[in-house]
Amino acid sequence: MFRPIRRAAFFDLTHPERSWSEDALVSDAVAGHRAEGDLVVLVVEARRPPPRRLLAGGTVLRLPASAAGDTDKCTAVVEAMIRLCIDPASCFGYGDLCAGAGLLGVVGNPRVIACGADSGRLARERGWPVVVPSSVA
Repeated sequence: MFRPIRRAAFFDLTHPERSWSEDALVSDAVAGHRAEGDLVVLVVEARRPPPRRLLAGGTVLRLPASAAGDTDKCTAVVEAMIRLCIDPASCFGYGDLCAGAGLLGVVGNPRVIACGADSGRLARERGWPVVVPSSVA
């Protein structure tokens, strides 16, 4: 029987333009997962540095410069879970549907960061919870 050695939270930071309220939401979620002892994994593009304030105690998963989008992101996250022997059902994923849903589709606990009017509709269709920045709520 497969037993996960830990939980992980993957944060899709590939969307280049995120509001300050979305940044605050991500920072709070990162802090919450760190407090729970979860492995925090920041998914970033190779040509863009990850936010410094989120780096402490986290793992950075850099997508290659040749990454074509959602499929490559999904593949990188699945490979990371396999290498770390982490059960996908125990993993969390945070991302906005503006940057794509690939990362959210491969984890057991997806969390959609609201990024536009279609976020809520698409998330409801898939049964995924939407986290709304406090300035929007």
